[in-house]
Amino acid sequence: MIDHKSSSAMKLVWIVLVCLTLSSPVAFAQKSKPENATHLGGSGGATSHSVEIDLKDLPNQPLTLEQAIDYGLKHNRNLKSYQEETMAVSQKVKQAQAGFLPKLDTKYNFTQIKDRPYVNLAVPGFPSGGVQTNITTANHWEIDITQPLFTGFNLTAQLNIAKMDYKVAQCSLESARLDLIRNIKHVFLQVLLGEKLVEVARDNVKALEMQRQNAEDYYHQGLTAKNDMLKAEVALAEAVQTERAAVKQLTVIRSKLNQLLDLDIHSKINLQDKKTTIEQVPQLDALYRKAERQRPELIALDTSILQADEGIRAAQSGYYPIISAFGQYYREGQDFLGQDNPYTNEQNASVGVKIVWNWFEGGKTEATARENKYRKRSLQEQRRDLEQQIKIQVEDAYEQLNVARANIQTTETALAQARENERMTTLQYGEQLVIFLEVLNARVFTLQSSVNYYQALYGYQMALADLERAIGDKMIVDNLK
Repeated sequence: MIDHKSSSAMKLVWIVLVCLTLSSPVAFAQKSKPENATHLGGSGGATSHSVEIDLKDLPNQPLTLEQAIDYGLKHNRNLKSYQEETMAVSQKVKQAQAGFLPKLDTKYNFTQIKDRPYVNLAVPGFPSGGVQTNITTANHWEIDITQPLFTGFNLTAQLNIAKMDYKVAQCSLESARLDLIRNIKHVFLQVLLGEKLVEVARDNVKALEMQRQNAEDYYHQGLTAKNDMLKAEVALAEAVQTERAAVKQLTVIRSKLNQLLDLDIHSKINLQDKKTTIEQVPQLDALYRKAERQRPELIALDTSILQADEGIRAAQSGYYPIISAFGQYYREGQDFLGQDNPYTNEQNASVGVKIVWNWFEGGKTEATARENKYRKRSLQEQRRDLEQQIKIQVEDAYEQLNVARANIQTTETALAQARENERMTTLQYGEQLVIFLEVLNARVFTLQSSVNYYQALYGYQMALADLERAIGDKMIVDNLK
């Protein structure tokens, strides 16, 4: 039978173990938050839309456009991938440089021969079974050093190709950087525009609520027909829907900006707006010349063309002999260190020069050289086409900038006129000089004029960002004076 005291002790042990298990964080799969993690909401049931930003990891708010660009350049994931790829390509240069250095190899072989090696000597006095010539258990240690002396310029060509690969990777990185700057500018300005459009939509709702109230009051006073009140109700309902759509669009655009800055997409950061200044942009010819000098895509293609020349040079190295110097030291013996060898010297060393010259390989060398010649021609055609594309991009951004600049003044005047028209129409409706439809039309004119004005204002800045990207420089005026 089991002792009762032992049984009670076992129960106590099990109870303690269960309590410790239940009190352990592992039992509830609790994980400590990383120190730099974004804090979501408050305690308990915070939703994914309740985001509290850790201001330690962000620039001072409200966030300016320049701060947003700097932050994006440091944190954007896509740009980081280009940076890592550039670092990876830089290692190819080191690999190519290593080809000029001597190569050092060590070897160890262990050989066990079943039958002893011997030689028969037809000499009187020697055993008839032959004379053993080598050991049956061999431990062979060897050190080899090889130094290339001449490779038909292949090593030099391969080094130049690796350096050009690195330059092309740097151009791709610069292109990605310029794209990111342009995208951040666009989305940042779209957020500001979205905020203005939401503000306009809400002002429109407030104005129509007032118009509905006026129409209702006039109807109850017997001054207008009931359909004026119904028209006001319909216009107000449409305005509310427009406001909701504007809020939804602003939310999506904010998420795009957060993605570019590598923030939680639901984070809400305050952006600082600034007064739009009209810049004096140089003529198209000056912009064309600057784009041809600075666009990383053109620089990358020029580098690839030179790289094809080096590829031809590397391929033609097959016509030349390969000359290298070598040195060797070895030990061989019955023991592990190779010090015991009664049949020959246990160590030896040698130096020499090795020449390898291939005379026939089925035309492979010539085909490889032709391959690079055709690739060079292909790249030259691509460059001509890209040069035309870049000119079109510059021209398109330049003309769009001029249109947006002209639209600012036009829409600003139209907005002032629309507001004055709405004010006068509202007063005339109060005097029963115009019908209610005129009031609604005046409100529509004001709404559309406000939207057009803000779109022209921020559209000008977006067009300027496109032009800066088209010429491959973020500062147009300062660098082109």
